[in-house]
Amino acid sequence: MKSPPDSPALSPRPASVVVETLGAKTSETKEGLPQINQYILKKEIGRGAFGTVHLGVDKNTGNEYAIKEFSKQRLRRREQSAMLRRPGGLRGRGRGFGPRVPRHAQSSGNPLDLVRTELAILKKLNHPHVVRLFEVLDDPDNDSLYMVFEMAHKGVLMDVEAGGTVTPYSEEMARHFFRDMILGIEYLHYSNIVHRDIKPDNLLLSQDGVLKFVDFGVSEMFQKDNDLLKKSAGSPAFMAPELCTANHGEVSGKAADIWSMGVTLYCLVYGRLPFISTNFIELNSKICHDPVEYDKSTNPELVMLLQKLLEKDPEKRISISELRVDPWVTKHGQEPLISEEENNAAMVTEVTEEEISRAISKIVPVFMVMKAVSKFKRHSRSMSQQSLSKVMDKPSSQESSDSDDIEHLKTETESLHISS
Repeated sequence: MKSPPDSPALSPRPASVVVETLGAKTSETKEGLPQINQYILKKEIGRGAFGTVHLGVDKNTGNEYAIKEFSKQRLRRREQSAMLRRPGGLRGRGRGFGPRVPRHAQSSGNPLDLVRTELAILKKLNHPHVVRLFEVLDDPDNDSLYMVFEMAHKGVLMDVEAGGTVTPYSEEMARHFFRDMILGIEYLHYSNIVHRDIKPDNLLLSQDGVLKFVDFGVSEMFQKDNDLLKKSAGSPAFMAPELCTANHGEVSGKAADIWSMGVTLYCLVYGRLPFISTNFIELNSKICHDPVEYDKSTNPELVMLLQKLLEKDPEKRISISELRVDPWVTKHGQEPLISEEENNAAMVTEVTEEEISRAISKIVPVFMVMKAVSKFKRHSRSMSQQSLSKVMDKPSSQESSDSDDIEHLKTETESLHISS
């Protein structure tokens, strides 16, 4: 399969819109399949560090989505743990359609706050190599929280495990996917976001083979020209050496992402990890001190690129701008990447702490709608045409209250759809 030289980033995308539904309801279809609002969960298609992923179908349109399910209890435990010790947080999986959780057992506050950073980031991003989020749903009577993403029908780029070996990609296909990776990470970094968990598991392929970054659960936003981070995060086998030492202090998030890109490219080329150990401490030691081994048959230009990506000194590690013109990436300039300006045309505006806290829009509950409409109808029926005329000249305090309710309802309803 020959990889196309041009990137799909050339194709424009519509502005991202995220719908947030706080009053969702879970149920079952006649066939016994779980359902959340209009989405029928057909089958489990994957498990991530923080949740279970289902193939979902919108029963109204027939469109397929990847629906990620989180356990709110586990998210809360992770958040509480992270407040007590840094770095970290307890990691868990979604619970599925388990037993109902009493309202009083749930902590107060908006449940979408549990994924507020990821939600704020995904609302802002708009790029062909970043997975698109359509909707977030919460059933207040259920432990699960759901995020509805675009479906990447070809699944994860590669499923490689510690100590295991899988069939590698051809050099040409590895180049194609790595070019997509460069454009996606350049866009994120240009938008002041570091991914922090780049690995084949977090790279999905669409039906037409377009690579997409997913899982921004541990991603971080940084101030312009200051990408220094203090805490470690991500998958151990893909972590940069500077993150593998205790009390490492501040490190460059961009440089750490580029190291993870190097480990990922190594996996694509060889079908295995460059550093392997079942012992966490030993793995960290290997990442920090052991040289990377390359097959003698590997293209020397590819080896040279991998050496630059897997440079243990972050100050000497290759940068995104240098990757853009690398001989192996561009075939000595014969297949240049699209320009930086074009790739970053849909750059996000800075995501501030205030935006994170406001990332969750308020949705007026259905009972409030029914109450306001019912009240309006009652007063309409009770008034004669003559009284109505007088009221139109000088509204009573009660009717003013009703009008305020309707205006409030109108304002709240307008916040159901939020454009990034």
